[in-house]
Amino acid sequence: MKQSTITAVIPAKNEEKNIARCIGSVRWCDRILVMWMGDDKTGEIAKKMGAAVVEMNKSPKDDFIAVQKNINWAIDHCKTDWILRIDADEVVTDELKNEIIENCKLKIENSPVAYGIPRKQYFLGDFLQGGDWAYDRLVRLFRPQCARYEPLVAVHEQFKVDGKIGYLKNAMFHYSHPTLNDVFRKFNSYTDVQINDMHDSLAVAVFKMLTQPPYVFLRWMIWHRGYRDGVRGIVAGALRGWYEFTLYKKYLGRKTI
Repeated sequence: MKQSTITAVIPAKNEEKNIARCIGSVRWCDRILVMWMGDDKTGEIAKKMGAAVVEMNKSPKDDFIAVQKNINWAIDHCKTDWILRIDADEVVTDELKNEIIENCKLKIENSPVAYGIPRKQYFLGDFLQGGDWAYDRLVRLFRPQCARYEPLVAVHEQFKVDGKIGYLKNAMFHYSHPTLNDVFRKFNSYTDVQINDMHDSLAVAVFKMLTQPPYVFLRWMIWHRGYRDGVRGIVAGALRGWYEFTLYKKYLGRKTI
């Protein structure tokens, strides 16, 4: 029986601190393709580690639409049975690797054409056990002919899958917020992009700016059991609430100019 092929596709900008760890975790894939959008040593490191590197849609700012365009390009050009999309600050564990390989072998009728993968979020020194982020389930493993980003949007990306979606049990590690500087940098970048798709009235925006932060914090701590992470959980929940406050503050600043 012919073995299914898997290509790891890694969209990356300036990720020279993370790319080697990421590539090292997917060396078992048949091919590794780095879609490089930056200007640091990410591409050089990736090539030295044996990955193919394609430079497309470079931008001095974070451009989430460009990332989706690059993934779509990979979908159109990769001759492979499966694509594993993984970000440069993520890692595939051995347990997840084995589960992926086992599921990609399946040839049964009506088997999934894509799989959602849980993520463990690294925050200030350890992985979170609770909070909103602990419930990430993103479709990252898929047959290229059955999935695509469409339409292309700046936030809340629309990944469409034509077929059955399954869900894996083992998690991908996401080294998303190792320091407070990383938290503030990402939050600032994401809010700058997200306000472009907001259309609330002035009154509604003021109301949400006052009510969303405490609601998000309580949801994080109680409903999603952020209390399990102790002080780190409190800090993470508070920062997630601060994100909402910052988002609407920026939006109001633009709307009142």
